[in-house]
Amino acid sequence: CGYCISACPYGVIDQRKDDGRAWKCTLCYDRLGAGMTPACAQACPTESIQYGPLDELRERAAERVETLHERGVSEARLYGHDPHDGVGGDGAFFLLLDEPEVYGLPPDPIVTTRDLPAMWKRAGLAALAMTAATVFAFVGGSS
Repeated sequence: CGYCISACPYGVIDQRKDDGRAWKCTLCYDRLGAGMTPACAQACPTESIQYGPLDELRERAAERVETLHERGVSEARLYGHDPHDGVGGDGAFFLLLDEPEVYGLPPDPIVTTRDLPAMWKRAGLAALAMTAATVFAFVGGSS
């Protein structure tokens, strides 16, 4: 609805005009440091934005999805809530009423850096193989 953006005392860095999404939020870092709730969560008239311990939020969200399923909204699902998904669980998650793609979200998100250790290992092995081949070409070729 955009109410959270207008209630933000710091202003949001940017907001898309076509869908109203905002980004670059700092979650009111100084408010959190003072034990306060972020302004957007405090101001949200529908309580759609909630803030608190993730386990409690996950429990509340799961109950909400269950309620929606009981009411016949079988498409309701949580996105980004699973600590064992491709991103290790997000610090924020969303209640969706349709496929993630409808909201511009990837269907199976992954952290692109998760494969870095294996990539470095392969690159190191390739470098060793090239070094060995170069040494063999100079030392082994002179016999």
